[in-house]
Amino acid sequence: MNSNSMKQIENISMKRHNSRNLSRRIRAVVAIGALLGFALWLGSDLGSDLAGATAAVPQDSIPNNQPQKNPGGKSATFSVLGHIDLTGEYFQAQGTNGRSCATCHTPEEAWSITPCALQTLFDETDGTHPVFNLLDADNPNMDVSTPEARLAAYSMLLSRGVFRRGGAPRANSEWELIAAEDPHGFANVNRLVHWRRVMPTINFAIGSATIAWDGGNTVGANPRDGLVNQATRNVTGAQQGQPAPDDVIANIVDFESSLFTAQLIVPGVGRLDSDGARGGPEALSNMPKVAGRFDLFDAWIGHGNPRRAQIARGQELFNNKASLSGRTCNGCHNSVNNGTNINNILFDDRVASAEARTPDLPLYTFRNKTTGETRQLTDAGQGNITGLWNDLGRFKTPTLRALAARAPYFHNGIAPTLEDVVRHYERHLGFVFTDQERADLVAFLNAL
Repeated sequence: MNSNSMKQIENISMKRHNSRNLSRRIRAVVAIGALLGFALWLGSDLGSDLAGATAAVPQDSIPNNQPQKNPGGKSATFSVLGHIDLTGEYFQAQGTNGRSCATCHTPEEAWSITPCALQTLFDETDGTHPVFNLLDADNPNMDVSTPEARLAAYSMLLSRGVFRRGGAPRANSEWELIAAEDPHGFANVNRLVHWRRVMPTINFAIGSATIAWDGGNTVGANPRDGLVNQATRNVTGAQQGQPAPDDVIANIVDFESSLFTAQLIVPGVGRLDSDGARGGPEALSNMPKVAGRFDLFDAWIGHGNPRRAQIARGQELFNNKASLSGRTCNGCHNSVNNGTNINNILFDDRVASAEARTPDLPLYTFRNKTTGETRQLTDAGQGNITGLWNDLGRFKTPTLRALAARAPYFHNGIAPTLEDVVRHYERHLGFVFTDQERADLVAFLNAL
Protein backbone atom coordinates (compact mmCIF):
# COMPACT_ATOMS: atom_id res chain seq x y z
CA MET A 1 0.00 0.00 0.00
CA ASN A 2 1.49 3.39 -0.97
CA SER A 3 1.89 6.39 1.33
CA ASN A 4 -1.00 8.29 -0.29
CA SER A 5 -3.39 5.42 0.40
CA MET A 6 -2.22 5.20 4.00
CA LYS A 7 -2.79 8.94 4.38
CA GLN A 8 -6.34 8.66 3.02
CA ILE A 9 -7.14 5.85 5.46
CA GLU A 10 -5.75 7.89 8.36
CA ASN A 11 -7.87 10.89 7.34
CA ILE A 12 -11.03 8.79 7.08
CA SER A 13 -10.30 7.22 10.47
CA MET A 14 -9.86 10.64 12.05
CA LYS A 15 -13.14 11.89 10.55
CA ARG A 16 -14.99 8.89 11.94
CA HIS A 17 -13.35 9.30 15.34
CA ASN A 18 -14.40 12.96 15.58
CA SER A 19 -17.91 12.16 14.36
CA ARG A 20 -18.30 9.36 16.93
CA ASN A 21 -17.12 11.66 19.71
CA LEU A 22 -19.61 14.32 18.64
CA SER A 23 -22.40 11.75 18.49
CA ARG A 24 -21.52 10.46 21.97
CA ARG A 25 -21.52 14.00 23.35
CA ILE A 26 -24.93 14.81 21.90
CA ARG A 27 -26.39 11.47 23.02
CA ALA A 28 -25.13 12.12 26.54
CA VAL A 29 -26.77 15.55 26.60
CA VAL A 30 -30.00 14.06 25.27
CA ALA A 31 -30.01 11.30 27.90
CA ILE A 32 -29.25 13.70 30.75
CA GLY A 33 -31.93 16.10 29.50
CA ALA A 34 -34.49 13.33 29.47
CA LEU A 35 -33.60 12.23 33.02
CA LEU A 36 -33.71 15.78 34.33
CA GLY A 37 -36.97 16.39 32.54
CA PHE A 38 -38.48 13.28 34.13
CA ALA A 39 -37.27 14.33 37.56
CA LEU A 40 -38.82 17.76 37.12
CA TRP A 41 -42.02 16.12 35.90
CA LEU A 42 -42.18 14.16 39.16
CA GLY A 43 -41.78 17.13 41.44
CA SER A 44 -42.32 20.58 39.94
CA ASP A 45 -44.66 22.81 38.03
CA LEU A 46 -42.55 22.13 34.93
CA GLY A 47 -44.19 18.73 34.64
CA SER A 48 -45.25 19.66 31.15
CA ASP A 49 -41.61 19.34 30.02
CA LEU A 50 -42.08 15.97 28.43
CA ALA A 51 -45.61 16.45 27.14
CA GLY A 52 -45.67 16.19 23.38
CA ALA A 53 -42.18 14.70 23.10
CA THR A 54 -41.88 11.65 20.89
CA ALA A 55 -41.88 8.59 23.15
CA ALA A 56 -39.67 6.30 21.07
CA VAL A 57 -37.17 7.24 18.37
CA PRO A 58 -34.23 5.47 16.76
CA GLN A 59 -30.88 5.39 18.54
CA ASP A 60 -28.67 8.38 17.68
CA SER A 61 -31.75 10.61 17.50
CA ILE A 62 -33.39 13.34 19.56
CA PRO A 63 -37.17 13.15 20.02
CA ASN A 64 -39.23 16.02 18.67
CA ASN A 65 -40.07 18.62 21.32
CA GLN A 66 -37.47 17.37 23.82
CA PRO A 67 -36.63 20.35 26.07
CA GLN A 68 -33.08 21.69 26.13
CA LYS A 69 -32.21 23.89 29.10
CA ASN A 70 -31.02 27.46 28.51
CA PRO A 71 -30.68 30.61 30.67
CA GLY A 72 -34.27 31.67 29.92
CA GLY A 73 -35.97 28.31 30.41
CA LYS A 74 -36.01 25.55 27.83
CA SER A 75 -36.09 25.46 24.04
CA ALA A 76 -36.95 22.51 21.82
CA THR A 77 -36.67 21.43 18.21
CA PHE A 78 -39.35 19.90 16.00
CA SER A 79 -38.29 18.14 12.80
CA VAL A 80 -40.83 17.60 10.06
CA LEU A 81 -39.03 14.28 9.45
CA GLY A 82 -40.38 12.91 12.76
CA HIS A 83 -37.25 13.14 14.91
CA ILE A 84 -33.79 14.70 14.82
CA ASP A 85 -31.44 12.18 13.22
CA LEU A 86 -27.86 12.65 14.46
CA THR A 87 -26.22 10.34 11.90
CA GLY A 88 -26.52 12.36 8.67
CA GLU A 89 -23.89 14.28 6.74
CA TYR A 90 -24.52 17.39 8.86
CA PHE A 91 -22.77 15.56 11.71
CA GLN A 92 -19.87 14.15 9.68
CA ALA A 93 -16.52 15.86 9.17
CA GLN A 94 -16.41 16.56 5.43
CA GLY A 95 -12.97 18.13 5.28
CA THR A 96 -9.49 17.73 6.72
CA ASN A 97 -9.71 19.52 10.07
CA GLY A 98 -12.26 17.41 11.98
CA ARG A 99 -15.02 20.00 11.81
CA SER A 100 -18.59 19.28 10.75
CA CYS A 101 -21.66 21.49 10.53
CA ALA A 102 -22.56 20.33 14.05
CA THR A 103 -19.23 21.53 15.43
CA CYS A 104 -20.59 25.08 15.46
CA HIS A 105 -24.34 24.37 15.33
CA THR A 106 -25.41 22.29 18.33
CA PRO A 107 -28.94 21.34 19.38
CA GLU A 108 -28.29 22.47 22.96
CA GLU A 109 -27.80 26.07 21.79
CA ALA A 110 -30.65 26.15 19.28
CA TRP A 111 -28.31 25.03 16.48
CA SER A 112 -25.87 27.84 17.20
CA ILE A 113 -22.96 27.86 19.66
CA THR A 114 -22.30 30.08 22.67
CA PRO A 115 -19.15 31.33 24.41
CA CYS A 116 -20.04 29.11 27.39
CA ALA A 117 -20.10 26.00 25.20
CA LEU A 118 -16.85 27.03 23.52
CA GLN A 119 -15.17 27.57 26.88
CA THR A 120 -16.27 24.10 27.96
CA LEU A 121 -14.79 22.57 24.80
CA PHE A 122 -11.58 24.50 25.40
CA ASP A 123 -11.33 23.34 29.01
CA GLU A 124 -12.00 19.71 28.07
CA THR A 125 -9.33 19.64 25.35
CA ASP A 126 -6.88 22.41 26.28
CA GLY A 127 -8.01 24.17 23.13
CA THR A 128 -7.34 21.32 20.69
CA HIS A 129 -10.98 20.62 19.79
CA PRO A 130 -11.53 21.07 16.02
CA VAL A 131 -13.55 24.24 16.60
CA PHE A 132 -10.30 25.92 17.61
CA ASN A 133 -8.57 26.44 14.30
CA LEU A 134 -6.24 29.19 13.12
CA LEU A 135 -8.90 30.06 10.56
CA ASP A 136 -10.74 31.72 13.44
CA ALA A 137 -7.92 32.84 15.69
CA ASP A 138 -7.66 36.52 16.57
CA ASN A 139 -4.75 36.55 14.13
CA PRO A 140 -3.80 33.45 12.09
CA ASN A 141 -0.12 34.14 12.75
CA MET A 142 -0.47 33.72 16.53
CA ASP A 143 1.30 31.00 18.50
CA VAL A 144 -0.99 28.07 19.40
CA SER A 145 1.66 25.64 20.67
CA THR A 146 0.54 25.62 24.33
CA PRO A 147 -2.80 25.84 26.19
CA GLU A 148 -1.86 29.32 27.40
CA ALA A 149 -1.03 30.47 23.89
CA ARG A 150 -4.27 29.00 22.53
CA LEU A 151 -6.25 30.77 25.25
CA ALA A 152 -4.87 34.07 24.00
CA ALA A 153 -5.18 33.21 20.30
CA TYR A 154 -8.87 32.33 20.52
CA SER A 155 -9.97 35.16 22.80
CA MET A 156 -12.67 36.40 20.40
CA LEU A 157 -14.21 32.94 20.07
CA LEU A 158 -14.15 32.41 23.83
CA SER A 159 -15.36 35.85 24.89
CA ARG A 160 -18.24 36.37 22.48
CA GLY A 161 -18.51 33.31 20.23
CA VAL A 162 -17.51 35.10 17.03
CA PHE A 163 -15.67 33.59 14.08
CA ARG A 164 -13.23 35.46 11.86
CA ARG A 165 -14.52 36.08 8.37
CA GLY A 166 -13.75 38.68 5.71
CA GLY A 167 -11.28 38.99 2.85
CA ALA A 168 -10.27 41.53 0.26
CA PRO A 169 -12.39 44.66 -0.17
CA ARG A 170 -14.74 44.14 -3.11
CA ALA A 171 -13.27 45.34 -6.37
CA ASN A 172 -15.09 47.95 -8.48
CA SER A 173 -17.13 49.19 -5.52
CA GLU A 174 -18.72 52.61 -5.09
CA TRP A 175 -16.42 52.99 -2.10
CA GLU A 176 -12.76 52.53 -1.23
CA LEU A 177 -11.18 51.47 2.05
CA ILE A 178 -8.76 54.20 3.11
CA ALA A 179 -7.90 53.24 6.71
CA ALA A 180 -8.00 50.18 8.94
CA GLU A 181 -7.35 49.87 12.66
CA ASP A 182 -7.23 46.32 14.07
CA PRO A 183 -6.40 45.60 17.72
CA HIS A 184 -5.39 42.08 16.66
CA GLY A 185 -2.96 43.27 14.00
CA PHE A 186 -4.32 41.39 10.98
CA ALA A 187 -6.76 43.64 9.08
CA ASN A 188 -5.44 46.35 6.80
CA VAL A 189 -6.64 48.39 3.81
CA ASN A 190 -6.25 45.32 1.60
CA ARG A 191 -7.84 42.82 3.99
CA LEU A 192 -11.10 43.16 5.91
CA VAL A 193 -11.70 41.14 9.08
CA HIS A 194 -15.35 40.65 10.01
CA TRP A 195 -16.22 39.04 13.34
CA ARG A 196 -19.45 37.05 13.03
CA ARG A 197 -21.66 34.92 15.27
CA VAL A 198 -22.83 31.68 13.63
CA MET A 199 -26.43 31.90 12.46
CA PRO A 200 -28.74 29.12 13.71
CA THR A 201 -29.66 26.57 11.05
CA ILE A 202 -33.38 26.65 11.82
CA ASN A 203 -36.75 27.92 10.64
CA PHE A 204 -35.67 28.41 7.01
CA ALA A 205 -38.98 27.30 5.50
CA ILE A 206 -40.87 30.34 6.79
CA GLY A 207 -38.15 32.97 6.72
CA SER A 208 -35.98 35.12 4.52
CA ALA A 209 -34.18 33.83 1.44
CA THR A 210 -31.12 35.77 2.62
CA ILE A 211 -28.35 33.37 3.65
CA ALA A 212 -25.56 34.65 5.93
CA TRP A 213 -25.39 37.90 7.87
CA ASP A 214 -24.28 39.89 4.84
CA GLY A 215 -26.24 37.91 2.27
CA GLY A 216 -23.03 36.54 0.83
CA ASN A 217 -24.43 33.04 0.26
CA THR A 218 -27.79 34.12 -1.13
CA VAL A 219 -28.81 32.78 -4.54
CA GLY A 220 -31.91 34.55 -5.85
CA ALA A 221 -35.21 34.24 -4.01
CA ASN A 222 -35.05 30.50 -3.33
CA PRO A 223 -33.61 29.83 0.14
CA ARG A 224 -32.68 26.25 -0.78
CA ASP A 225 -30.35 27.46 -3.51
CA GLY A 226 -28.65 29.72 -0.97
CA LEU A 227 -28.35 26.90 1.57
CA VAL A 228 -26.76 24.66 -1.06
CA ASN A 229 -24.28 27.43 -1.80
CA GLN A 230 -23.55 27.95 1.88
CA ALA A 231 -23.02 24.24 2.63
CA THR A 232 -20.80 23.83 -0.43
CA ARG A 233 -18.62 26.77 0.55
CA ASN A 234 -18.48 25.66 4.18
CA VAL A 235 -16.99 22.29 3.25
CA THR A 236 -14.19 23.87 1.22
CA GLY A 237 -13.80 26.79 3.62
CA ALA A 238 -14.37 26.28 7.35
CA GLN A 239 -13.97 22.48 7.04
CA GLN A 240 -10.94 22.81 4.72
CA GLY A 241 -12.07 19.99 2.44
CA GLN A 242 -12.41 19.15 -1.20
CA PRO A 243 -15.76 19.93 -2.87
CA ALA A 244 -18.40 17.57 -1.48
CA PRO A 245 -20.58 15.39 -3.73
CA ASP A 246 -24.02 16.75 -4.56
CA ASP A 247 -25.76 14.06 -2.48
CA VAL A 248 -23.76 15.04 0.62
CA ILE A 249 -24.72 18.69 0.23
CA ALA A 250 -28.36 17.74 -0.42
CA ASN A 251 -28.42 15.63 2.76
CA ILE A 252 -27.07 18.54 4.81
CA VAL A 253 -29.60 20.99 3.35
CA ASP A 254 -32.50 18.55 3.75
CA PHE A 255 -31.61 18.13 7.41
CA GLU A 256 -31.30 21.80 8.32
CA SER A 257 -34.42 22.64 6.29
CA SER A 258 -36.40 20.19 8.44
CA LEU A 259 -35.64 21.95 11.74
CA PHE A 260 -37.95 24.28 13.63
CA THR A 261 -36.64 25.53 16.97
CA ALA A 262 -38.24 27.82 19.55
CA GLN A 263 -38.48 28.42 23.26
CA LEU A 264 -40.93 25.96 24.82
CA ILE A 265 -40.88 26.57 28.57
CA VAL A 266 -40.23 29.62 30.77
CA PRO A 267 -40.06 29.27 34.58
CA GLY A 268 -43.09 30.80 36.24
CA VAL A 269 -44.90 30.82 32.90
CA GLY A 270 -44.97 27.15 31.96
CA ARG A 271 -45.30 25.82 28.45
CA LEU A 272 -45.55 28.49 25.80
CA ASP A 273 -48.02 26.48 23.74
CA SER A 274 -50.59 26.15 26.51
CA ASP A 275 -53.79 27.98 27.46
CA GLY A 276 -54.37 29.28 23.94
CA ALA A 277 -50.80 30.45 23.25
CA ARG A 278 -49.00 29.21 20.14
CA GLY A 279 -45.35 29.25 21.16
CA GLY A 280 -42.96 26.33 20.83
CA PRO A 281 -41.46 24.67 17.75
CA GLU A 282 -44.27 22.36 16.67
CA ALA A 283 -46.76 25.19 16.22
CA LEU A 284 -44.07 27.14 14.37
CA SER A 285 -43.62 24.30 11.88
CA ASN A 286 -47.23 24.75 10.75
CA MET A 287 -47.14 28.51 10.29
CA PRO A 288 -47.22 30.19 6.85
CA LYS A 289 -44.44 32.14 5.21
CA VAL A 290 -46.13 35.54 5.10
CA ALA A 291 -45.61 39.04 6.41
CA GLY A 292 -47.50 40.23 9.45
CA ARG A 293 -47.58 40.78 13.19
CA PHE A 294 -46.57 38.38 15.93
CA ASP A 295 -49.72 36.86 17.40
CA LEU A 296 -48.35 33.92 19.41
CA PHE A 297 -49.57 35.22 22.74
CA ASP A 298 -52.82 37.01 21.90
CA ALA A 299 -54.66 34.56 24.17
CA TRP A 300 -52.60 35.77 27.13
CA ILE A 301 -53.59 39.45 26.89
CA GLY A 302 -54.81 40.37 30.37
CA HIS A 303 -54.06 36.84 31.64
CA GLY A 304 -54.42 36.11 35.36
CA ASN A 305 -50.81 34.88 35.49
CA PRO A 306 -48.89 38.18 35.56
CA ARG A 307 -45.89 36.69 33.77
CA ARG A 308 -48.05 35.48 30.90
CA ALA A 309 -49.72 38.86 30.72
CA GLN A 310 -46.28 40.50 30.62
CA ILE A 311 -45.24 38.40 27.60
CA ALA A 312 -48.42 39.47 25.79
CA ARG A 313 -47.71 43.14 26.57
CA GLY A 314 -44.19 42.73 25.22
CA GLN A 315 -45.59 41.24 22.02
CA GLU A 316 -47.75 44.32 21.47
CA LEU A 317 -44.78 46.62 22.07
CA PHE A 318 -42.79 44.66 19.50
CA ASN A 319 -45.61 44.94 16.98
CA ASN A 320 -46.69 48.53 17.54
CA LYS A 321 -44.29 50.68 19.58
CA ALA A 322 -42.67 53.16 17.19
CA SER A 323 -39.29 54.84 17.45
CA LEU A 324 -38.91 58.60 17.09
CA SER A 325 -38.52 58.05 13.34
CA GLY A 326 -41.68 55.93 13.15
CA ARG A 327 -40.02 52.51 12.85
CA THR A 328 -41.29 49.44 14.74
CA CYS A 329 -39.53 46.17 15.58
CA ASN A 330 -42.07 44.28 13.50
CA GLY A 331 -41.48 46.57 10.55
CA CYS A 332 -38.10 44.94 9.89
CA HIS A 333 -38.73 41.57 11.59
CA ASN A 334 -41.90 41.05 9.59
CA SER A 335 -42.11 37.32 8.82
CA VAL A 336 -45.06 36.17 10.90
CA ASN A 337 -44.02 34.66 14.25
CA ASN A 338 -40.48 34.05 12.99
CA GLY A 339 -38.86 37.47 12.73
CA THR A 340 -36.73 37.46 9.60
CA ASN A 341 -37.56 39.89 6.80
CA ILE A 342 -40.01 38.40 4.33
CA ASN A 343 -38.87 40.86 1.64
CA ASN A 344 -35.21 39.75 1.98
CA ILE A 345 -34.12 43.29 2.89
CA LEU A 346 -30.98 43.85 4.97
CA PHE A 347 -30.86 46.73 7.46
CA ASP A 348 -28.37 49.07 9.08
CA ASP A 349 -29.20 48.81 12.78
CA ARG A 350 -26.03 50.71 13.77
CA VAL A 351 -24.45 47.59 15.29
CA ALA A 352 -21.39 48.09 13.06
CA SER A 353 -21.22 51.84 13.74
CA ALA A 354 -18.16 53.44 15.27
CA GLU A 355 -20.36 54.57 18.17
CA ALA A 356 -21.27 50.96 19.04
CA ARG A 357 -17.72 49.66 18.66
CA THR A 358 -16.07 47.71 21.47
CA PRO A 359 -12.27 47.89 21.87
CA ASP A 360 -11.66 44.37 20.51
CA LEU A 361 -13.27 45.10 17.11
CA PRO A 362 -11.50 46.60 14.09
CA LEU A 363 -12.47 50.02 12.75
CA TYR A 364 -12.52 50.79 9.03
CA THR A 365 -12.83 54.09 7.20
CA PHE A 366 -14.68 53.88 3.89
CA ARG A 367 -14.79 56.72 1.36
CA ASN A 368 -17.41 57.25 -1.32
CA LYS A 369 -15.56 57.45 -4.66
CA THR A 370 -18.06 59.94 -6.08
CA THR A 371 -18.89 62.28 -3.20
CA GLY A 372 -15.83 61.93 -1.00
CA GLU A 373 -18.06 61.22 2.01
CA THR A 374 -16.46 58.99 4.63
CA ARG A 375 -17.95 56.51 7.04
CA GLN A 376 -16.40 54.46 9.86
CA LEU A 377 -17.63 50.92 10.54
CA THR A 378 -16.46 47.75 12.28
CA ASP A 379 -17.89 45.56 9.49
CA ALA A 380 -18.70 46.34 5.86
CA GLY A 381 -21.77 44.07 5.93
CA GLN A 382 -23.72 43.76 2.68
CA GLY A 383 -21.63 46.54 1.18
CA ASN A 384 -18.71 44.17 0.62
CA ILE A 385 -21.04 41.80 -1.26
CA THR A 386 -22.70 44.32 -3.55
CA GLY A 387 -20.09 47.09 -3.64
CA LEU A 388 -22.83 49.67 -3.05
CA TRP A 389 -22.19 52.62 -0.75
CA ASN A 390 -25.67 52.49 0.76
CA ASP A 391 -25.28 48.78 1.60
CA LEU A 392 -22.34 49.33 3.93
CA GLY A 393 -23.24 48.27 7.48
CA ARG A 394 -26.40 46.40 6.45
CA PHE A 395 -27.16 42.95 7.88
CA LYS A 396 -29.81 40.26 7.79
CA THR A 397 -32.58 40.22 10.39
CA PRO A 398 -32.23 36.66 11.74
CA THR A 399 -34.97 34.42 13.08
CA LEU A 400 -35.96 35.59 16.55
CA ARG A 401 -37.07 32.18 17.80
CA ALA A 402 -35.11 30.46 20.60
CA LEU A 403 -33.22 33.67 21.36
CA ALA A 404 -32.78 32.65 24.99
CA ALA A 405 -30.56 29.74 23.94
CA ARG A 406 -28.04 31.67 21.86
CA ALA A 407 -26.61 34.78 23.48
CA PRO A 408 -24.72 37.00 22.77
CA TYR A 409 -26.64 38.86 20.11
CA PHE A 410 -26.20 40.75 16.83
CA HIS A 411 -23.79 39.71 14.10
CA ASN A 412 -20.75 40.56 16.21
CA GLY A 413 -22.02 39.51 19.64
CA ILE A 414 -21.82 42.99 21.20
CA ALA A 415 -25.07 42.53 23.19
CA PRO A 416 -24.55 40.02 26.03
CA THR A 417 -28.26 39.91 27.02
CA LEU A 418 -31.68 40.58 25.56
CA GLU A 419 -31.92 43.72 27.68
CA ASP A 420 -28.69 44.91 26.04
CA VAL A 421 -30.35 44.33 22.64
CA VAL A 422 -33.27 46.55 23.60
CA ARG A 423 -31.00 49.23 25.03
CA HIS A 424 -28.98 49.26 21.80
CA TYR A 425 -32.12 50.19 19.89
CA GLU A 426 -32.84 52.89 22.43
CA ARG A 427 -29.34 54.37 22.16
CA HIS A 428 -28.88 54.13 18.40
CA LEU A 429 -32.29 53.95 16.68
CA GLY A 430 -34.48 56.32 18.64
CA PHE A 431 -36.70 53.94 20.60
CA VAL A 432 -37.90 55.15 23.99
CA PHE A 433 -39.15 52.63 26.56
CA THR A 434 -40.13 52.98 30.18
CA ASP A 435 -38.56 50.50 32.60
CA GLN A 436 -41.77 48.47 32.57
CA GLU A 437 -41.98 48.47 28.78
CA ARG A 438 -38.37 47.37 28.51
CA ALA A 439 -38.97 44.50 30.93
CA ASP A 440 -42.11 43.49 29.02
CA LEU A 441 -40.28 43.48 25.70
CA VAL A 442 -37.43 41.37 27.13
CA ALA A 443 -39.96 38.90 28.55
CA PHE A 444 -41.52 38.53 25.08
CA LEU A 445 -38.16 38.05 23.35
CA ASN A 446 -37.18 35.45 25.95
CA ALA A 447 -40.41 33.55 25.22
CA LEU A 448 -39.79 33.29 21.49
